[in-house]
Amino acid sequence: MATQELTDKLIAAASRVFNKDAAAITAETNIAEELGSKSLDRMGMCAVIENEFDVVIPFAEFGMYKTIGELADFIASEAE
Repeated sequence: MATQELTDKLIAAASRVFNKDAAAITAETNIAEELGSKSLDRMGMCAVIENEFDVVIPFAEFGMYKTIGELADFIASEAE
């Protein structure tokens, strides 16, 4: 999957999970600061990633990825 397509899918997923307008989310969006830091939302995002991208991301490691772009890079590297 192309990086831009992956980023677009992550933006759509983040919009649903964090209840934010997708138009306001970019690859540079800081997940914790701009979307929210509720653990329930982060767990939901982990679940979406595992279900939609078939990539396992341990909840404890989710916070390592600061932006949507970093998360997309991780998913791309795991999917190879």
